[in-house]
Amino acid sequence: MHTLLLPTEILLSEGEQPLPDAQAHHLVTVLRARLGDKLDLTDGKGHRRTAVVSQLAKRSAVVSFTSEVETVPPPPVELTLFQCIAKPARMDWLVEKAQELGVKRLVPIVSEYVQIKPKDSSIERWVRIAEAAITQCNSGYLMEIESACSWKEALSLFSQQPTLLADLREKSRTCTAAVHELSQPITKLGVIIGPEGDLSPTELEQTTMAGVIPVTLGSNILRVETAALYAISAISEALS
Repeated sequence: MHTLLLPTEILLSEGEQPLPDAQAHHLVTVLRARLGDKLDLTDGKGHRRTAVVSQLAKRSAVVSFTSEVETVPPPPVELTLFQCIAKPARMDWLVEKAQELGVKRLVPIVSEYVQIKPKDSSIERWVRIAEAAITQCNSGYLMEIESACSWKEALSLFSQQPTLLADLREKSRTCTAAVHELSQPITKLGVIIGPEGDLSPTELEQTTMAGVIPVTLGSNILRVETAALYAISAISEALS
């Protein structure tokens, strides 16, 4: 069954609905759908519905709903990834995997050692990557991707929820141990992943002053995207 991401107003409508141009193109050209194919539809905001392809042309498609709207419960803990921006290919892969693993919010950060300064087109590309990933992983919620912020701006965000830091200096406290040390219940949690070259000494000191909790990701030094994947997975396991 194919999965499509649709605007909420279409997903909640009644009767046959023509698909927007982008979704119709994807369905016809990429997925090579046929009349009668079953579809799993989501708006990325917790609404899901099934449908079938009822009309099909070279550049257009119409769907007919086959179920009522279902509301998917959100994850019990909202995970925010504070990600210092990596090189484009690594960042793209990271965004895709963060969506697949159920990250609620991605905050790109321009820290001192970040080599790539993002443009508006970078954010737009990451959003498209997340939208494609949600149809792959069949999640009910699309990850929120915020505009890139400075390190100074990010510091004020860390205190809005308990926040962990992947810290090469920390040798013993794991993600699991850190999560279990937190006061329960947890509804929001953040994790900071530094850039290639890590955070600067000043930035590391500022995380301590902000109450951020350092954690180890093991004895190996990981690439940025590997560190993010490791941390998200370890935190998710600790929360389950």
